[in-house]
Amino acid sequence: MQDYHLDYRYLKQVRLMRNLTLKDMENYMGVDHSVISRLENGQLTYTPLYSSRFKEACQKLHLSNIEVLSIRKVIELRELRNIR
Repeated sequence: MQDYHLDYRYLKQVRLMRNLTLKDMENYMGVDHSVISRLENGQLTYTPLYSSRFKEACQKLHLSNIEVLSIRKVIELRELRNIR
C-alpha cells in the first residue's frame, strides 16, 4: 500500500469494508474500541499517534491501493451529497 493520507474518515470505511466490529479494530490498532468510535465520529482529535496506529492496522489488514482509492471515492461522494 502506498503512503496515502488516511484521515479519520477512512477509519470507519476500512472497518466496514473488512466487516470488522469496533472490538475487532481495537485488536488491529491497539487502541480501545471506545476511542475508535469517537475517532470515527469526529469527537476526538485524530492525532499523529492515531494516524500511525491506523496505518499499521491497514498494513496488518493488507489494504490494497485499489481499496484505498475506492474508499476515497465513497468519501468524496458522501461529502458531495452531504451524508455523514
